[in-house]
Order: sequence, then structure tokens, then C-alpha cells
Amino acid sequence: DASKINGKINGLYTSLGAFFKFKGHRYKILKAEIGNGIGKNGEVISDDLEIACGGEKSIKVFEIQREGKKVQKIGEFKLGSQIRKGSIISNV
Repeated sequence: DASKINGKINGLYTSLGAFFKFKGHRYKILKAEIGNGIGKNGEVISDDLEIACGGEKSIKVFEIQREGKKVQKIGEFKLGSQIRKGSIISNV
């Protein structure tokens, strides 16, 4: 459920953070909001890292941090990222 995920992102921001793994790398989501995107659970449905949460809701990621790297706004992050539209994030 997108609202529960967004709540965890906001609630865990100052401590552990909400994270996922993709191709062996850990990514922490620092800022996001609920969107209206449609897709399969964990599917990246836009080039701006919007992730479907099943049903008719999604999470739009605005700030992210790859393990061992600096915090990035999504525009900067997507320039060098392997996470593209159509990717599946299965272990959130």
C-alpha cells in the first residue's frame, strides 16, 4: 500500500531510513510522495523513479541515496542509474 510505504519513508527518515536493494546495491529513499501511477508491485513506471505499489497508487521518489554515496535529487540520480522504467524492485 503506497500510503504505508510513504509513511515509513517519512517516519524512518532520521534513523535507519526506508530502503530497497537493486542488483546487489542498497538504496535509501529519503523523500517521496504518493502518486497515481498504475503497475505491478515494485515496477518502475516512469523515468523519474515512480514505483507502482499495486492497485492505483505509486510512490514518486524525490531524494535517494545509494549505499556509500551522497544524497541525490532524482534528476541527478537518474543520469547514472541502472534503475530505469520497466525495472522491477522486488525486495522493498
